[in-house]
Amino acid sequence: MLTIDKKILMFNVKEIHFSDKPFEIENCDFVNFRYCKKNVNVKGFTCEKEFTIIIDLTQDLDTIWHNMDNKSVRYWINRAQKEGIIVRKNDKHDQFYQIYRSFIQKKGIKSKFDLFGVGSTTLESMKKNGTLFIAEHNGEILAGTLYLEDDSHIESWIGASKRLEIQNSNKKLIAAADHLIDWEAIKYAKQKGLKEFDLGGIWSEEEAAKDLAKKGINNYKLNLGGKPVTRYSYKKIYSRTYKFLYHLYDLKNYRQKAA
Repeated sequence: MLTIDKKILMFNVKEIHFSDKPFEIENCDFVNFRYCKKNVNVKGFTCEKEFTIIIDLTQDLDTIWHNMDNKSVRYWINRAQKEGIIVRKNDKHDQFYQIYRSFIQKKGIKSKFDLFGVGSTTLESMKKNGTLFIAEHNGEILAGTLYLEDDSHIESWIGASKRLEIQNSNKKLIAAADHLIDWEAIKYAKQKGLKEFDLGGIWSEEEAAKDLAKKGINNYKLNLGGKPVTRYSYKKIYSRTYKFLYHLYDLKNYRQKAA
């Protein structure tokens, strides 16, 4: 199990990964259990169904490789290697953080409570909680992914690249780099004896059918050869003030979508 501690304004927030089910947390204003395996009814917690892709790491590496789609995954991994893209686990968090900040700004991604200027993942949290893989080409960082892990699981947490900054002729390098990062992370997890590789969530079929971008994300992860599974997210708000702000922000988003 892994616990990520966050500070949003004066509130203590915890995000918990790799737990089978939720449980009570002390000294916390809000807790979110992500991708739990069990569907249970625990007093005070709300439950939301989620979907993700799991690669079984107890399989041998050759089986995992051949389960990947040849044209959309293995081709790009082989191309990345031929192009001289190098992927390593490293500690270049500062450089990755700058790419990440630029990436989410260009995509317009906002976290809850970003209206107060906080809520996004901090550099300190990345360094403390994430295992970082970086793809470089001729000394330039093209892309990176942060993974969360415990003694049995690894989960894709935060990915960012320069694909929104570079010219079209180089975007294929980014695609190749992203796939090689996943492959190197899988090999790393196998070597550590981890059991499951979680690709970090997918959209429901209904949502993906309405949005080409979401469908593209789903296809990318499905082509890596894992198994789609249902998981459950559990949330509990302990602070009345946090609850008020939380629902106020949800109402603001609802009205914006309705408009």
